[in-house]
Amino acid sequence: MNTIGLVRLTVAAPDRRIDLALPERVPLAELLPGLLAHAGDALADAGASVGGWVLRRADGAPLDPARTLAAQRIRDGEVLHLTPAQTDWPELEYDDVVDAIAGGSARTGGAWAPRHTRLGGLAAGALGAGLGLVAVLRSGPPWPAAAWWSIVAAVVLLCAAVLLARAAGDAGLGAAVAAAALPFAFVGGGLVFAGHRALPELGAAHLVAASAGLLLAAMIALLGVVDRAAFFVGAATAGTLGLLGGWLATSDSYAGHEAAGLVAGCGLALSPLLAPLSIRLARVPLPVLPRDAADLLRESPRPPRAAVYAAVVRADALLTGMVGGLALAVVVCFVLLIRSDSTAALILVLVLTPGFLLRARLYPIVRQRAALLTVGLAGTACLALWPLMSDRALLLEMAAPVLLVAGAFAVGLGIVHSRKEANPHLGRYAEVLEVVVVLAIVPVLCSVLGLYGHLRGLGG
Repeated sequence: MNTIGLVRLTVAAPDRRIDLALPERVPLAELLPGLLAHAGDALADAGASVGGWVLRRADGAPLDPARTLAAQRIRDGEVLHLTPAQTDWPELEYDDVVDAIAGGSARTGGAWAPRHTRLGGLAAGALGAGLGLVAVLRSGPPWPAAAWWSIVAAVVLLCAAVLLARAAGDAGLGAAVAAAALPFAFVGGGLVFAGHRALPELGAAHLVAASAGLLLAAMIALLGVVDRAAFFVGAATAGTLGLLGGWLATSDSYAGHEAAGLVAGCGLALSPLLAPLSIRLARVPLPVLPRDAADLLRESPRPPRAAVYAAVVRADALLTGMVGGLALAVVVCFVLLIRSDSTAALILVLVLTPGFLLRARLYPIVRQRAALLTVGLAGTACLALWPLMSDRALLLEMAAPVLLVAGAFAVGLGIVHSRKEANPHLGRYAEVLEVVVVLAIVPVLCSVLGLYGHLRGLGG
């Protein structure tokens, strides 16, 4: 699998054939000068007399120099031909119209394969599990029967997942079944002590029980199934943060939105610790720095390359899961903060939203950066849905125009930065702004917790 953004191909030039590894996200026009320099002596100067040079596929179709290799679906191992632009490349001859129609239709999309049948069955099973969970939630109050039914369903699904992964050797199917068990474990734990209360009346104590059930099920799935470790680590992280936030909210010192503010604020401030934690948990072998001249001369044994690769994969799964679980927990905290009708909580969301957007730039892996960007977008959506749209009289006069302009600005910013590298000065400004945001968390969080009023009360 190509994971570093390079596509390996062969270019057939007029004088030679060259094997290259080219970046797939760079426009072809930026690659052509270097390609001509490797393709032959004075080849670039000779292009003036032949109308320039173009890259063509094996069938003669020219590549668009304004688009990237990835956008034109250039895959590893393809052979491209460097030819003068004025070259007349005739179309491929064919003698069967039906065969030509079949070839053209094959380019529109892949045909249904056995893996699609498998995915369809898994999707149908997920739909059935989801509808079963809806039936459980609609069966009460009272909740004892529904709670134990959910717990039994979670246990059965986890046992089936472990058997499928260990005995049947189908870890992918086992991971899917284990994933279906997690919502049942969460709901079952939350309803154990619900009694005759309605769902909106459930509080922090029920969140503690639900998060404990989710954490336990995620750990069993992680140890028993092994496959899709990032997903189950994310569920375990979300369960741990939910357990912590619920435990804080059960005390007399913190309200629900105050506990949510603590979890969200500490999540942003302490998120840089996730990467070294994942490296330690995955036991990634790290180089030992020499302390003296003898250490420089000593030849230390190196671990096998396969063991290093496996440790890196484990660390990536752990980091992806922890970042994803943190993102899920913070989104829930945003909703609780916004709905608290507290001005300090609103300001905290306003501070944390750009903080997570800025923190996302430190994660080059798509899954990890997307998780933190999702947190920032969720915070923006919360700010738009509650404060900005709270007054119906201003929906058309202010809310709609502001949101449209913000959306257009985001689209333009994404297009501009996808075509050229960002200014290095912007990265420095982002670092300074991120430090300011993290420092601003402390006074705003103290206001959310009511510490200033408490201190004023101590002073009389």
